[in-house]
Formats: sequence, C-alpha cells, structure tokens
Amino acid sequence: MGEFGMTLAQAITMTLNRAGLNSSTTSYKDQARLYLNIIAKRVAGRTKWWWLQKSTTFLTTFDMTVTDLSGTFVPGENLSTLAGGTGAGKLALSYDATNTPLTLPYYFNSGTTAFSGTIAGAGGGRATFASTTETRTYQLDSGVLTPHSFWDVTNNTPLTFRGWDMMDAFDPDRDETGDSSDVTVEGIDSNTGKIVIRLHPGNSTSNETIRYRYIQYIADWTSANDSSELDKWIPEILQSSLVFGATELYMQEKGDSEGALENRQEYETMMDTALETNLTIWGNRQWRRRGIADDRDGTPFSHFVQEGSLTA
Repeated sequence: MGEFGMTLAQAITMTLNRAGLNSSTTSYKDQARLYLNIIAKRVAGRTKWWWLQKSTTFLTTFDMTVTDLSGTFVPGENLSTLAGGTGAGKLALSYDATNTPLTLPYYFNSGTTAFSGTIAGAGGGRATFASTTETRTYQLDSGVLTPHSFWDVTNNTPLTFRGWDMMDAFDPDRDETGDSSDVTVEGIDSNTGKIVIRLHPGNSTSNETIRYRYIQYIADWTSANDSSELDKWIPEILQSSLVFGATELYMQEKGDSEGALENRQEYETMMDTALETNLTIWGNRQWRRRGIADDRDGTPFSHFVQEGSLTA
C-alpha cells in the first residue's frame, strides 16, 4: 500500500469514526460500505478521469442456432461435430448459457468454413445444428461505463460511430456482410445489464480482433473486498474524497446537517485538487480553442471571430 493509500476496511473505519459510530458494529460497517459505493459512482461520474480510461478487445464471431440441447456448453471450449457433420471452432467467452443457451457465439478454427450435424462441446454439451449467421451485436465488458472508440485491429481500420437513423438507412434489413466499418450503441442488454453495440456490416470473417477504448465503471464493493487496497480502483489523491462523501451521507441519515455540510466541503476540496491533476496528466499539452481547419485530433472547434464584430 502507498504512503497515503488505504484499504476498503480502513475507509469504512474512517467513515464510521468521523460519523461518531462504532466501527466494530457489522450493520454500521455494511451501511458505510454502501455509502462508499455510492460516492465511488459520484466520483467516477464527475469528469472523464484519466485513471478510468481503459481498452480491451473482443473477437468477431458467428451465431449458431441449435436445438435439442443436452448437457452444458462451456464458454471458451472447443466445438466439434459428430459423425455426419462438419466444422470445428471455439465457443466464445460471451456465451450466455443462462439466458440464451440455444445461441452459440463461436469463431472458426483455421481452414474451417461451416458447421453442420450434431455439435459437441469439449465439456459434454450436445446439440443439433439449425442455422448460423454473422454476429451483429456484441456485449461490452461489464466494467464499461461509456465506450469511446473502436478499431478493427485485424484490418487496421477505425470504426465510425453512427446514429440509429443512419445505421437504418445504410442497411434497413440488417443483412449486409463484409468488413465492419461502422458501430452504434444499441442500449443495455435486459438480462446482463451490459452495453450492447452493433457492427455494420456484419463481419463475414470470424476470429478478427476489435479493440475498443472506454471509460470504466467501478463495480460495487462487497465485504470480500474489505482487505483490498483502493489503489486498484481509485488513485490515492481521491481516496479521502470517498471517506468525506460517505460520511456526509451517513450524517445526513442521522440528521446531522451541519456535520454533513462540513464533510461535503472537505469532499469538494479534495475533488478540486484531483480535477486539477486530471487536467495536467497529459503532460505539457495546452488546451485551447481551434479553428475548424485545425483538425489534428478529430474535434475541431468551429468558431471564428467575424470581421467587423469587434469594436473598441
């Protein structure tokens, strides 16, 4: 742990001490942990923090519809066929055996072009092949708060964000295939709560790598995280803000408005310091308004002083 870093358990204890509550009482600790979770979300949503900017990848897949399912398919396992069928590949890690057990997202092994017959999983699952199509929607990782950009690594091509209306105009039937060039956000999956994105066209080649940048979401902490250092989620400069913010909420609950206000002021003081650091994390870069012709980072500022608009 760093010189000023703390564990979640220490943050809980500090919160209860500041609120004048017994730090060994389990119910108090559980409530303090809930408040720390709330404040973590407040902190994370305050701005586009440098420490929440992440990137990861997923592989393009095909969706296989099956029937007569028996046994259990395991995400990431090898898929093959029994006598009378063709095909060999691997089940994607995104396979949802609970909500969509009859849809197998997969990618082909080298040289394989189709599945048919009886599908067998290395873990003992069995099913009958029905149909297959290019996967058009993908769920992002559970830690994604907002996606920022997408890149087709395999083809070295950026994907362009499009709105729903433009995507519908491109492909009303949503049946075009090829190398994906566009992406749109579809919403939230009702079963998993993950963000769903749609690629256009549907990628006609499986096992290609798509990388995306995103702003991370801080998942709720539980008692299992009490011994964990907060450094893995939040930098030290902001950890005290969690304590002040959680204490504010606890004191509001107990009817101590004055104490809650004092802790809110302490919270804002530390937040201002962290926000200043967030502006300077990019080294010596200077942020200034630009003319529309200055498009070096893709975000021109289209403002010009018009002739005759300034007077002495």
